[in-house]
Amino acid sequence: MPLRQVQPNQLPQVWAIAAPLLQKAIDLDPEAITIEQVEYAVRTGRTFLLVWDEPDVGITGAVTVDFIDYPRERVAHVNLMGGKSIVRQHVFDEAKNWMRSYGATKAQCWASGSLVQMYEKMGLENTHQVMRVKL
Repeated sequence: MPLRQVQPNQLPQVWAIAAPLLQKAIDLDPEAITIEQVEYAVRTGRTFLLVWDEPDVGITGAVTVDFIDYPRERVAHVNLMGGKSIVRQHVFDEAKNWMRSYGATKAQCWASGSLVQMYEKMGLENTHQVMRVKL
């Protein structure tokens, strides 16, 4: 299976490849998070790092996922996605299977602009608009 979870103790072997892929997603909203914060969250086990490891090519995509537990559901929240091989239906299907294996009942991500249309093509539904105020 080309989609695989990177355990925190495996992070040093893949971070130099995964970090630039995730940084491209961070660059879309640089005030949201830094790559150092992402690395810390993965290293401490708060955030999961998945990579798309293409046979005979290597890692071509990376995604970070947090789980949010509500009283009646467990949501897999995709924080960052980057790379040339991530937004494809068979990759998304593998990711959904991985999320289900961790007990997720739903998957979500935040998106704005042209990303909304891209995710809708993958079968995601725009269910909420997030309103925010800086404190």
